[in-house]
Amino acid sequence: MKLGQIYCVVLLIALAFGSSNASINFPGTKKFVRIVNNLSKGERLNFHCQSKDNDIGVRSLAVNEQYEFSFRINIWRTTLFFCRLWYSDKHAEFVAFKVSYDFYQDCGNQDHCIWTAKEDGVYLKDELEIFWVKNSIYVCT
Repeated sequence: MKLGQIYCVVLLIALAFGSSNASINFPGTKKFVRIVNNLSKGERLNFHCQSKDNDIGVRSLAVNEQYEFSFRINIWRTTLFFCRLWYSDKHAEFVAFKVSYDFYQDCGNQDHCIWTAKEDGVYLKDELEIFWVKNSIYVCT
C-alpha cells in the first residue's frame, strides 16, 4: 500500500471516530429502549413501539413491570424508534430513540433510553418529557 493510501485510511478512521457523536452512535452499536409502568393506581400501560424496519408490536405492562428491547444502529445512522403509550383515557406519542448526540445526553450518556410512565406524563430518565393527552371521541354528523 502506498504512503498516500495509508494516510487516507488513517484520516478516514480519525474522522469517523473523532467526533463524539460518531463514536457513540457508530453503525452496529447496540442500543436499548426500556418502557416502565410507574402508574400508581393499578392501571395497565399499553404501548406500541416501532421503527421503519422493526415493529415491537402492541404490549401491555402491569404496574411496576418493564419491557426492554434492543436494536443496532444502521449503517446510515438514521435509526429512529417511536412509541405510543396509552392507559385509561390518556395517550402519548414520542420519539423513543434517534441517532444524535443531544438525544444520547438526554438518555443519561448511556446506551439505554429509559422511558417511565407516571400519572403526570412520560419521563426520559428523570425528566418529564411528554404530557398525557386526553383521548377525544369525535362524532361526525
